[in-house]
Amino acid sequence: MRVTVAKTAGFCWGVRRTVEKTVETMAGSGGGPVVTLGPVIHNPQVIGRLKSQGVEVKDKVVDVDDGTTVVVRTHGALKSEMAAAKERGLKVVDGTCPYVKVPQVMVQRMSREGYHILIVGDGNHAEIKGVASYAEGPVTILAPGDPVPELGNVKKVGVVCQTTLQNEFFKKVVSECALKFKEVRAYNTICYDTDERQTETRVVAANVDAVVVVGGRNSANTRHLAEISHELQANTHHVETADEVDSSWFDGCEVVGVAAGASTPDWVIAEVVKKIQALGETPALTQ
Repeated sequence: MRVTVAKTAGFCWGVRRTVEKTVETMAGSGGGPVVTLGPVIHNPQVIGRLKSQGVEVKDKVVDVDDGTTVVVRTHGALKSEMAAAKERGLKVVDGTCPYVKVPQVMVQRMSREGYHILIVGDGNHAEIKGVASYAEGPVTILAPGDPVPELGNVKKVGVVCQTTLQNEFFKKVVSECALKFKEVRAYNTICYDTDERQTETRVVAANVDAVVVVGGRNSANTRHLAEISHELQANTHHVETADEVDSSWFDGCEVVGVAAGASTPDWVIAEVVKKIQALGETPALTQ
């Protein structure tokens, strides 16, 4: 049994940047308290490692003690939370992924220009909550796959989307909006790294006998990879750690593919690959 690992599996540069900022902030804090505003990324293993180094997670600025350094998570923060931190004089290290800042800026700009904002994404996700908070007028959040709602007498709609959204959902919404409203201004805010990982996962899934997708279950981009893979390869399994890998998944398999979300650290991927290798006793191949 051979194991092939997707080339882009693991941390994207935005996630790596934020994790490194957090580690650097802790190292340079002189022993002072450091917290992240929400989980810095959606990966329990990374959060666990940071906690062991003294980095705590706080969901709101009001819960942060004076004199604490606050690192903003990769997914960004509510505009009101950023303002509260500034008002209290807390030291803030902005770890927001630059790709996430794009929809924040565009939502604010378009709402100032009179557009009704339509955000395609998971309304419960930290990124979408943060992006929506930058709207200075009416805003509607549309779950992926749902039809575009009737918006009364709205004529101008500005559309952005979650950075980890699948392309087809964004295309569908923009097409529907073009028929519903007089004016549509759409910005494709899906990040390049997400699109690249989704494309590569399709290639892997179409050419193997089983796929293991590695990453946090609370990671939207990892879940999307598992969904994409399952469409092409029914023998797809989403795991967080190597302990979850089951030998029965590979009965009769000659080639097993491994993909991983943008918030999955290399060491977790390596442990999963090692477990699969041990079951098949063959080296891994990187695409």
